Amino acid sequence: MSGQNDAIDFAALMQATQAGDQDAYRRLLEAVQPMLHRYVRRRISSPEATEDICQDALLTVHRVRHTFEAGRPFEPWFYAIARSRLIDHVRRAKRIGLHEVQSETLPETASDQDLPGWDRFLEVLEALPPAQREAFSLLKIDGLSTAEAAEKVGVSVSALKVRAHRAYKSVRRAVLEDGD
Repeated sequence: MSGQNDAIDFAALMQATQAGDQDAYRRLLEAVQPMLHRYVRRRISSPEATEDICQDALLTVHRVRHTFEAGRPFEPWFYAIARSRLIDHVRRAKRIGLHEVQSETLPETASDQDLPGWDRFLEVLEALPPAQREAFSLLKIDGLSTAEAAEKVGVSVSALKVRAHRAYKSVRRAVLEDGD
C-alpha cells in the first residue's frame, strides 16, 4: 500500500477494536473503506453492485472481527473477506441470471485469464467439498504457505496437503473435461 495508509497500523487498530475501543474501530473503518471501494471497483462494473459488495464486506468484517489474530498482518485477512464477498456476489448474480456487464469480475491479471475460463473456475471451485475449497483458496488464492494455511484451519500440514491435492485433482479433471 502507499500514500496515507502507510502510516496506519491496521493490525493495532483491529487489536484495539477487539479490546472494545470504539474510537479505534471507527478509525479502522474510515481507513479501510476507500481501500475496499478501490479493490471492488476495479473488479465490478456496476456502481450499485460495488456499494452492495463493500457494505457486505464491512458487515462481514464486523461479524468476524474476533477471528483476526494478533501478530498477523491485517491486509491479507481483510482482502480475503473482500474477495470472498466479491465471489459471493458473482455467484449470486449468476444464479439469478443478472448479467450486468459481461461477467462482473476481472481476475487480478486479466491478460492471463479469459473471462469464460474464470467463470468456469469459480463453478469448479464452488463444487469442491468445503475442506478442499478452503485449502485451495488459502494456498492458491490467498497465497498462504502450507504451514500458515494449516495453522489457520487448525489441521496438520499433511492433512492440509491432502485436502489441497484432492482439490487440485478435481480442478484439473474439470479443466480436462472442458477441453474434450
